[in-house]
Amino acid sequence: MKEPNGVVRRRVDNADIEKKGDLGSPNAIKGAREAGRSIIAHRIEKYSKIFLSKLTPQNLAKLCLLLFVLLMMHKNDIILGRRGFIVKRVTNINRQISQTQFYLHFWTYVSPGAYASWLKAKQYYESQRPMFEKAASSFEVHPYWLRTEIDRVDAGWYEMISLRAKAMADMFDESGRDDFKIEKDKCEMYRFFTRNKFRTATIFGYWDDYEKFTRDLFADKAIPANATWPVFFKCCHLTQGSSESTRMLKSKDWVHKNEKEMTAFIKEKWIYRADDWERPWAKHMNKLTDSLIPGIMVQGPFSTSWEDMSREPKVVELKVETFWGRAYLASANFGRDTIILRDGSIEVYPTWWQNKVNAHTESPYNTWIREEGHLERVWKLAETAAKIMGIDQVRIDIFIKKGDPDAITINENSISSGMGYRSHFEFMPKIWAEGHVEKWYKEYKGPAKDTPVYELSYPDKKCPNYNQIDIGPPYIKTA
Repeated sequence: MKEPNGVVRRRVDNADIEKKGDLGSPNAIKGAREAGRSIIAHRIEKYSKIFLSKLTPQNLAKLCLLLFVLLMMHKNDIILGRRGFIVKRVTNINRQISQTQFYLHFWTYVSPGAYASWLKAKQYYESQRPMFEKAASSFEVHPYWLRTEIDRVDAGWYEMISLRAKAMADMFDESGRDDFKIEKDKCEMYRFFTRNKFRTATIFGYWDDYEKFTRDLFADKAIPANATWPVFFKCCHLTQGSSESTRMLKSKDWVHKNEKEMTAFIKEKWIYRADDWERPWAKHMNKLTDSLIPGIMVQGPFSTSWEDMSREPKVVELKVETFWGRAYLASANFGRDTIILRDGSIEVYPTWWQNKVNAHTESPYNTWIREEGHLERVWKLAETAAKIMGIDQVRIDIFIKKGDPDAITINENSISSGMGYRSHFEFMPKIWAEGHVEKWYKEYKGPAKDTPVYELSYPDKKCPNYNQIDIGPPYIKTA
């Protein structure tokens, strides 16, 4: 058969294809597969022989030694492992990049939502800055916090904390100043709260001997018979989350059923020394925490509230960042990096993409925090603690209870916060740095100027900013 252009086109039916062994026939395909398998089998056999020829007793011993070394490196966090050099390095680089202006600005070109979040954070900073400058003008800073050397206003968040850590390490080396215990030693932290009559969850006791604590725990002497469970075991010398030193004790029966495991855990954490490996300031902070005397404390629970986002009851905690005696924002423990501002807005990042690019959504969840009047009390309580400490920056962690705004309770504090602040990372440290560079503050020169920060006392009139505290203990601003 001829096409119009003279080209002969041949018609071939299926039978003809199979008969002539065309490449498209089932027999041809089957043959090709068998040939492929034969080639693969041949190569496996070839390389197996090469491998076995090299697998001499000497090489086998070397291989076993290598596997053993890799296993030990992983188990003991040497180079490999959860806290090995590689993981530490990658984690630190990732954390530092995530709070840089370059990283934050990059996503504003990718996502309109990221740009909107960044713009809101910028406008929030601009609206808050005059109020912080005014607050700082009458704020007395304890001399311990003035050693931090800051010479530029655009220092990043992690850089600011690293400069503080260096200053504290230098003072410790030079004169033995250990004011850092206000956070790095939980026992001293809670003694400070107690001395100043802040409300905390019930503290059942402190121990400076782990063997005595272990005996007391299993003899039912550490926790009162009428205590509300669960209760919490805490190591005073381990404040970093990476130390995993806090353990919830579910009930008296649970304690006794897990006696062997708890005994080992208590001893392990007593011996363990803090390693702030997740943070760029680890070198200086580790020097400070290495000096701490181990301690143990046991603390009671705080009431749970119905948390809308996870749809379950939980203890709701707001971690408030304060500068110059004034609260800037709070990080909430529902969602991921949820942020609450002074204007009451609640920023959440509910999707993977929003998390990635820092594009927040206004939260429909847990609006009771704003509507029931919790925020006014939270800001006031955090600011009061910061004033007594005379500290330029501190994070004050506060428990709140749905339906009872006056039940707010201080949990802990942090002078080296590693929380995620999203777009606020760029602007929040400016408030801190500007106060130092432009000297907004007053230096405290009162009778307690040489007193360690963790021993300051408002009830004894031995603290900075005494005249600025207008609500006495427990410093709760009621309606």
